[in-house]
Amino acid sequence: MARLNRNRSLVLIDTFEQFEHLTSFLQQDLLPRLETGVKVVIAGRRPLVLAWGRADAWPKIVRLLSVPGFTANESRAYLARRGIDRRELINQVVTATAGNPLALSLAADLIAQLGVRDLATDPRWHLASRSLVRRLLSEAADDPNLMSAVEACSAIRVFDEATLSAITGQEDVSRVFDRLCRLSIIKPAAHGLMLDDHVRAIIARDLRWRKPRHYQELQQRALEHFKDRLRNCSESERGWLIAECFFLWDNPIIRDMFFGPETLGNVTVEPVANVDPDDVIELYAQGPQHVSQFTADAELISDVLQFSGTRVRVARDDEGTPVGFSMVLPVCQESIAFLERHPLHGILVKAYFVPAKRDGIAVGVQEATAHYILPVVAANAAKGAVRCALFRDLAGIFGLSGTYLCTSREPLMDRLLTECAFEMVTESHHSGMVARGWALDLTRVGFEGWIQAVIDGRQVQAPPSSGDLQSEIFAALIHWDDPAWLAMNCRLMSPGASISDRAELTRQTIREAFARARTDCPASMDKALRALELAYVKRSVGHKQAMHTLSVSRATFYRLCKQGVRVLADQVVRAPNGPAAKG
Repeated sequence: MARLNRNRSLVLIDTFEQFEHLTSFLQQDLLPRLETGVKVVIAGRRPLVLAWGRADAWPKIVRLLSVPGFTANESRAYLARRGIDRRELINQVVTATAGNPLALSLAADLIAQLGVRDLATDPRWHLASRSLVRRLLSEAADDPNLMSAVEACSAIRVFDEATLSAITGQEDVSRVFDRLCRLSIIKPAAHGLMLDDHVRAIIARDLRWRKPRHYQELQQRALEHFKDRLRNCSESERGWLIAECFFLWDNPIIRDMFFGPETLGNVTVEPVANVDPDDVIELYAQGPQHVSQFTADAELISDVLQFSGTRVRVARDDEGTPVGFSMVLPVCQESIAFLERHPLHGILVKAYFVPAKRDGIAVGVQEATAHYILPVVAANAAKGAVRCALFRDLAGIFGLSGTYLCTSREPLMDRLLTECAFEMVTESHHSGMVARGWALDLTRVGFEGWIQAVIDGRQVQAPPSSGDLQSEIFAALIHWDDPAWLAMNCRLMSPGASISDRAELTRQTIREAFARARTDCPASMDKALRALELAYVKRSVGHKQAMHTLSVSRATFYRLCKQGVRVLADQVVRAPNGPAAKG
């Protein structure tokens, strides 16, 4: 003891949860005899105050520090020190270990000592991971039901008692839930409990390897549970429930943008009713803004913030300082002018809301079903955590099952929108920058149909209504020789196609519909098809000459054209690879 005091030593006591029976010895014998110059570090899975709470003096002098896992950059630095320099292998290790220091050390040992070169396929890594999982779950080893519950919780992000019951298929989980609350690997969350991020990633990966079908079943049960809650939830609950649906989507870019390794940052997102545009513009200036568009962006931000229907969310750090924001503008007759004045956003709005659709735009905010998502801005050093928090909050708007528009200026955002089944509508170039306009229409397929389809990897496009398809076919015939018009305005007949391919795909779809109609339809429809072909496709003669060729009056001719369009629309819908099949 004298030597410890004389040398002003640092005393380290690790895995204290295994030595809690020594609490009284430490409190009464060891620590009182140490001088103030001696530092004592007691490490364990549970907060020390839980074991020492009865001793009134100790909480006043004990400083509780939470030790987070490694960030991706810290993991890479550690691997570099271990002599691992292959980029592909480093990325595998960073992903597989999820920042857990022990997992990182095990992976480095396998690579350095056993020559492992592919962590994803090498069975030795799976065995090492299994050993690591057993250590992480040592607290629950005495209770098989508790072990099963922890494994089930690794397939989701946030859970409460109702969620646990739904994914395990057990009606009464109160005892197991109570025990879960006491585990050191469980932490409180805003809407229930959650496994520590690093621990969950390792347990989930192990479960996917051992029981892949069971893991998928757990995720599907959770999705059905969250969708069921969404049908009757309040507006305040909708956002986080939809974010949890996104988590169940095992998609790398979704996980990175919504739940990346930076999500450990302490960021809160809150709605703001009144905000000074100048403050937001100043915050925007700290983010990755595009200088060439800054003046126009600042003008738009000011207009949008002063519009009473705008959905504004501000992200704050643990000191309450604003560090980012998101804005969604309801598109209506009152607000669309804000977007049309902008050099980039105006391109998308004018291309999407063609004259035929313009009349259908809601007059005011209350009736609006279209929403324009403005760029998410994260403006501080921990921008990853800020961005993730804002995106999770933003997910809630999809529960409205409306139409969503946005313009992207970065490839990463393009990838995210593509994964979410947005369709590219426009592409423009400004000062060396590529801006793409995107749209997603959920008014017919609905949120549930959309989220289930994207998670399953299926085409989201809903079967078009007969009226919409007929309108598009007739418009395509009118603009048959204008590929630029066809590319921008014929999305029903070319779902998922790139802009450069849409015009030819639209023409091909209509040609094939003509061919099938001549084979399948009664002879009485032949004259209607000939009227369309003469007047719009071949265009070898004018309308008057076509009427003369068919020996019909003007009124009959246009009636035949309408009949022909209905026949073509029916053929397009019935086609094996048509819009109905892709819906």
